[in-house]
Amino acid sequence: MNKVGEISFKEIKRISPSQFFSMKNCAYKSLLAEAFDKKPLLPLSPNAYFGTVLHKMLEMTAKGIIKNENDLNIEFAKQVKILEDDLRDKGFSFFVPLKIKLRNFGLKKVQLKKYLRNNLEQPIKSGKTNLYSEKWFESQDKLIGGKIDLIIETGDDIEIIDFKTGTVTHDLLDDEGEVLSDVKNEYKEQLKLYAYLYFENTNKFPTSLSLVDLAKQKFTIDFSEEECKRVFDEAKTLLKTTNGSISTRSFLAHPKEENCKYCLYRPACSFFQQKLDEADFSFNDVLGVIKNVRIFQNGNVSVFLQNGNKIMTIKNFSFEDFDELNKNISKQIRIYNVTKEAAEYVYSVTDTTMIYE
Repeated sequence: MNKVGEISFKEIKRISPSQFFSMKNCAYKSLLAEAFDKKPLLPLSPNAYFGTVLHKMLEMTAKGIIKNENDLNIEFAKQVKILEDDLRDKGFSFFVPLKIKLRNFGLKKVQLKKYLRNNLEQPIKSGKTNLYSEKWFESQDKLIGGKIDLIIETGDDIEIIDFKTGTVTHDLLDDEGEVLSDVKNEYKEQLKLYAYLYFENTNKFPTSLSLVDLAKQKFTIDFSEEECKRVFDEAKTLLKTTNGSISTRSFLAHPKEENCKYCLYRPACSFFQQKLDEADFSFNDVLGVIKNVRIFQNGNVSVFLQNGNKIMTIKNFSFEDFDELNKNISKQIRIYNVTKEAAEYVYSVTDTTMIYE
């Protein structure tokens, strides 16, 4: 079984634009990530790992390294192999092969090909154009820094582009109750931080900020210099406040589904542990004392946990797990990344299920 051990907190040296929104929602998550040297306590979903491949392909297409579908096929296979080898090295071989494990694997490759064709059909801007891909920028005091996916400079026209391989927008209700689609706030603030970082380093503000998804849809973000400066100052204040909480132990966390569901440091979070102690069943994690362990003829193992007056059943552990679970009867454990079954208080394990004492 896995153990968290003693947590040694340390200051976060720098905040990145991509990290800012997450830290605003739960600064404690960022402190835990720093304490564990950004080594997750739970595995990411295979889609998250695959997203790094997609992002790399978009970057190489934008830089002109990938010029045609043959280039794309060769590079795609290469990047997938690199990722699969890395997953095996990390002990996540259950995610391999990605082609089988991911339902949208083929669809994403088709989208990449469409993106490439659309990219080739784009008219060339007049005048000299400079392209900068994955360029690092940091503030003068080095407290904020990150890589900008793509910068296009054509004379006085400066566009900052951030590639997104997932959903860019979310639905909102207006005052009349109509559903509107708008770019997620986290992406707006991320781009405004990039804009101010660019200004601090060049003494020029970009003229446009854009998000581009796999469908080659471009989402333009409205901004002003004052807004970018405000978000920039807010990020520095947040970093200072978060680091200050280490000495005072006045940690601030917001354990709720949108903050915790995909947090990879849940096993070390005392605030989240309290939610599980209270038998909060809104998460795909369970906590309880092992009351019984049963092995069935097909080799599957079920564990029965008691939490208060509730008995929970967690099914489909493998035969190899039986001895370890059985010798820990009467011990309290936490099981992360399970799925709820139709029956109440019944769960099944997944490829990413992990147990912590």
